[in-house]
Amino acid sequence: MQLKYITCSDPREFNNVNDIINLGNISPLVEIAVQSHPSKMSPNMPRYTWFQELVLQVTTDKSSKINLAMHINREYCDEICRFGKVPNEIKQFFDFTDDKGNPIVKRIQLNMPKDTAENVNIKKLSELISARPTQEFILQYNDKTKDVVRNLGQTKTKFSVLYDASGGCGVLPSEWEKPVFQNHFQGYAGGISPDNVAYNLDKIDSVVCAKKRPIWIDAEGKLKQDDMFNIDLARKYIQNALNWQKQR
Repeated sequence: MQLKYITCSDPREFNNVNDIINLGNISPLVEIAVQSHPSKMSPNMPRYTWFQELVLQVTTDKSSKINLAMHINREYCDEICRFGKVPNEIKQFFDFTDDKGNPIVKRIQLNMPKDTAENVNIKKLSELISARPTQEFILQYNDKTKDVVRNLGQTKTKFSVLYDASGGCGVLPSEWEKPVFQNHFQGYAGGISPDNVAYNLDKIDSVVCAKKRPIWIDAEGKLKQDDMFNIDLARKYIQNALNWQKQR
C-alpha cells in the first residue's frame, strides 16, 4: 500500500492563505480540502472570498502549485446528485484552470446526506462526472450511500471511493473496510489524528493487502483546536504520515 494523498480537511476563512499554501507545499502528497455548503460558502460570504483568494493565488503563482479539493455538502451536493448540475454559486471553482488547462481544484468529494443518497439520479450524476474527465469525483461509502455507490459503479463511471463509516463524524472504526472495488481509487477517513495516523495506516495496510496499491487518508476533526483548523496539528499529521511512508 502506498499513500497518494494525505488530505487535510476543513481549513477555513480564519486561516491565513499563505499558511495553507505553505502547508500544501510540504509534500506533493498533501491535499487541502475545503468544505463547501450554502450556509458558509455562498457568494460574498467570508469563506467564499477566502477560498477565491486561495484558488486565485494557486492559479497565478507557479510556486504555489498545491493539491486542492472541494468537499461538497448539503444543498450544493443535492443539486449535483439529483440534477447532475454544478451549482452556479460555486461553478467558478470547478472551472479554474492553470496555464496548461488543468483544473486547480483537482478532486471533488460529494458528501451525501441520507435524503440525497435516496434520491440520486444515477444517469445525470454519471453524465456530469463523465463530462469532467480531468477532475476526480469522490463518493463516501457507508451504510447510507453504499447502494448509490454500487449502482454508479455498474455504469462504468470513473470515480473514487472514500470509506468513512461515520459519514464525516470523525469516529474511528473498530476495523477498517476491506476494498470493495477493484477498479476504483479508494481512501480512508474517520477519527484519524496526528498521534494515531501511523497506527491506523498499519491497520489499513493489513486490509488493503496489496504492496503497491495507492490509497489516501483524510483527517478533519482531529486537526482542529477550539473548532478551528490548526496548522501545527495538520503539520504533525502530515509529517507522521510521511514518516510511515518512508519507513515502508
